[in-house]
Amino acid sequence: MSETYEKHVPIIENDYDEEDFVFVQENTRLKDKVYKQTSFLRDVWVNFSKNKGAVIGMIIIAIIIFMAIVGPMMSGRTYYEQSLANQGLPPRMPGLEKIGIFNGYEYGRNIYAEKGLEDTYYWFGTDTLGRDLFTRVWEGTRISLFIAFVAVIIDIIIGMSYGLISGYFGGRVDMVMQRFVEILNGIPTLVLVTLLGLVLPPGMSSIIFALMITGWIGMSRISRAEVLKLKESEYILASRTLGASHFSIIFKDILPNIFGQLITMAMFSVPSAIFTEAYLSFMGLGIPAPAASLGTLISDGYKSLTVHPYMIMSAIAVLALLMLSFNLFADGLRDAFDPNQKH
Repeated sequence: MSETYEKHVPIIENDYDEEDFVFVQENTRLKDKVYKQTSFLRDVWVNFSKNKGAVIGMIIIAIIIFMAIVGPMMSGRTYYEQSLANQGLPPRMPGLEKIGIFNGYEYGRNIYAEKGLEDTYYWFGTDTLGRDLFTRVWEGTRISLFIAFVAVIIDIIIGMSYGLISGYFGGRVDMVMQRFVEILNGIPTLVLVTLLGLVLPPGMSSIIFALMITGWIGMSRISRAEVLKLKESEYILASRTLGASHFSIIFKDILPNIFGQLITMAMFSVPSAIFTEAYLSFMGLGIPAPAASLGTLISDGYKSLTVHPYMIMSAIAVLALLMLSFNLFADGLRDAFDPNQKH
């Protein structure tokens, strides 16, 4: 067999030399690439900045907040100052009037010239009582943002704590707490605020009290769901083994790992709170006159929509920008805090 094998298998001679072997990327071979250490917040910002819509939303929010702070002081007029001689004036802005927009014309007539107000400017026009709409719009934006900020605080303090405790202890505690939530959630917000209006004076206090009763339910459900996913993890078992208390585990071990998702949900609650306030004010259950909110401005402008449409346009534009921007901002935060979005 060996002789047959030797006859049929030819012997191949070595016909290559050292020059036939060349290292690929000889200068960089066998070198580990060292990455710069970054913090978690920096990673969140990098992921957030990649979402152009979220960045634009954040910029618009910053501009609106700035105008809500300084806007009511820019025109030199108060939100309650009335001038019946100046009622129903269309928008007029210096500089822009020269290019044919915001020039004080309505239905082809120069209303300012007809009333002898050539040197007077109302940037967003005036309402039916002669009040400056520019001042009232930014004053109303300030009130709407304050209610939204209160809604976020309520979500974080009440909703987050309620959901964490309910999800962590589970069993009978969770059952009782969730049945209580279902009872509250079954009460319509409009009915609740209407009943509160019979007890409390109409205004910001009744809206905030209504948010304290039902506004935190969505946040409690989200935090409860996150706790149910994490409470059986190994690091939670290790903390229990080492003798950590229940509240220490909840607020020191679980909460830091879900805080990003909770902040994101709190941002999503901002446009909901702004819309709720605007809706209640539009229905006459919100901020009383002469105070202004975006809802009351829309309600007042709606009455003159067919005659003076500009009275409602500025408040609608600010409300739409606020809700759209906060939704874009919250969507960007959700993607930034989500580990699955990291590259």
